[in-house]
Amino acid sequence: MSSLGAEISKLFSGKKILVTGGTGSIGSCIVRELLKFDISEVDVFSRDEIKQFMMRKAINDKRLNFIVGDVREYKSLERAFEMNDFDIVYHAAAMKHVVVCEENPLEAVKTNIVGTQNVVDLARKYGVPKLINISTDKAVNPCNVMGATKLIGERIVLNANYTSVRFGNVAGSRGSVIPALIEEMIRKRQITITNPSVTRFVMRTSDAVKLVLKATQYAKGGEIFVLKMKAFKLQDLVDVLINYVAPKLGICSEEIKVNVTGLIHGEKLHEDLVSKLEIPYLHDLGDFYIIKPKASAKTLEKEHLIFSSDNTEFISKDELIKIVNEYINSLFYKKITRN
Repeated sequence: MSSLGAEISKLFSGKKILVTGGTGSIGSCIVRELLKFDISEVDVFSRDEIKQFMMRKAINDKRLNFIVGDVREYKSLERAFEMNDFDIVYHAAAMKHVVVCEENPLEAVKTNIVGTQNVVDLARKYGVPKLINISTDKAVNPCNVMGATKLIGERIVLNANYTSVRFGNVAGSRGSVIPALIEEMIRKRQITITNPSVTRFVMRTSDAVKLVLKATQYAKGGEIFVLKMKAFKLQDLVDVLINYVAPKLGICSEEIKVNVTGLIHGEKLHEDLVSKLEIPYLHDLGDFYIIKPKASAKTLEKEHLIFSSDNTEFISKDELIKIVNEYINSLFYKKITRN
């Protein structure tokens, strides 16, 4: 049983659940965590049939069901709702890469806005009690297409009285900075960064999934859940990769060249967790904040609130090494299980 306790276990008992984008980094972890509970069924909805095939092979569980489809196509998605009576929907399908969204804004709109509207409309049409939308810190004060589309996605969800969770950088997730830099270092003996002063909020995948499940437990409708996260400095990550990871992978540290390109269009030097306009609606629940539809009766001490990645507690290089190790070990595990 999950360590989250008997209360959450009871919450999921006998439930039928849909996970859009269920073959992605976060979606698949949500699915695996849900299968630890006494649920009735988990339906994975995604457009990548190869990932579905691999996931089916990796997880042998009769409660797991797969549906090939696209959230951008209403009729495609409606098939899933017509066939099932879902108790909970987790909406993890999204375009998440800043550069790709910047270069393909209409595609980002179709997935992150139209897709989210489709999921919400169908959840309301078929009377789904809880919907948890996976969002991002880039939706706060957005300066790029990805952040702007995720902000609108949050609004769509909140207007329907459903719930969002806001993540930082999920360590080791597909396309994120740690896998990208390690792969480049192995293939090209170089590391390309935009600016060594960049800071980012970071969370382990396990913490991200726990936040999602906690949000399910506490959700009443119309909230945004935000995990209190530490941040990392990009320069610290580069130092860890060169001085620790490279020798571990049999690469001489002196071989590695660091290229600094400057910030790309739409990229922030630092990220925010909460906007100034949201502060009056902020409630502190210890490990995370909830942004509720109504202003808090208790005023939080604003001088103690930390919402920017350059003004928070930074993880140490030793902690970064642990996070990078977890990712590298997961690669070896995947390689072994596929052979």
